[in-house]
Amino acid sequence: MKNTKNKILKILAGLIAILLIGGILFITNAFVGNPISARIADKAIKQYVKENYSFLDLELEKPIYSFKDGSYVVNARSKSSIDTKFGIHYRNGSIGYDSYEMRVLGMFNTIDRLSNEYTDLAKRIIAEELEYEENNTRVMYYKDVYENGNDALQLDIKYDRSLPIDAEVIIDINIGDTSIDNIAKILTDAHKAFVKNNCYFKKYGLFAENDGILVMVNEITPEDIESGDLINLLQKAKDYEDGTAVEKGSERKDYEERITVFIKDSNSKNE
Repeated sequence: MKNTKNKILKILAGLIAILLIGGILFITNAFVGNPISARIADKAIKQYVKENYSFLDLELEKPIYSFKDGSYVVNARSKSSIDTKFGIHYRNGSIGYDSYEMRVLGMFNTIDRLSNEYTDLAKRIIAEELEYEENNTRVMYYKDVYENGNDALQLDIKYDRSLPIDAEVIIDINIGDTSIDNIAKILTDAHKAFVKNNCYFKKYGLFAENDGILVMVNEITPEDIESGDLINLLQKAKDYEDGTAVEKGSERKDYEERITVFIKDSNSKNE
């Protein structure tokens, strides 16, 4: 009787162990895939590249499992073209799609690279000219450039700040003084520094989030800055957003519709 009981316990323990191992494997496969499927995907993608992109001289990375849609993704990149890189997706036994047309032919990679290189320059200028060494300033090209392209764009084109492509700069720094006067000064000083370095932006923005402070200013144009009336424009936009403007709810003027100013300062006595 005792031996029978021990055998039953051993069988139950074995079944539990098998279930646990199976559960672990199931969860692992759900998030990282399995080696056999990865090898099949790798082989299929290599054949796909051979048949469709042999002219590109591509290097293929190892398959990465995407648990979101259950596909395997291989990132392909050219050995000779900095902007030729895209993903190839394998799912349910066949190639799902690749992003060559969008990322390479559509110039997404080129625009993204130019934006990053312009961002590096802008961050340097803010650090050196305005002495904000720690800053996350970024340059963004307009959405229509991504959607419609630009005649000035070419694959692997070298970065040139004078490219005729509309860009916006968001100055991302830490500040202690959240007054409209100081915000106007930062934007003005930044504009002067950029122009001095032959950097021309169609729009400016300011973002600061530190120590209980949140500042968001958007849609400032060079004309606003050079008008000599920037403080007034910022104040009117802030008053409208705060609901303190007399004209709240009435038809807004162009600059009021365009410019947005949000300031939250937990350190201020007025907050």
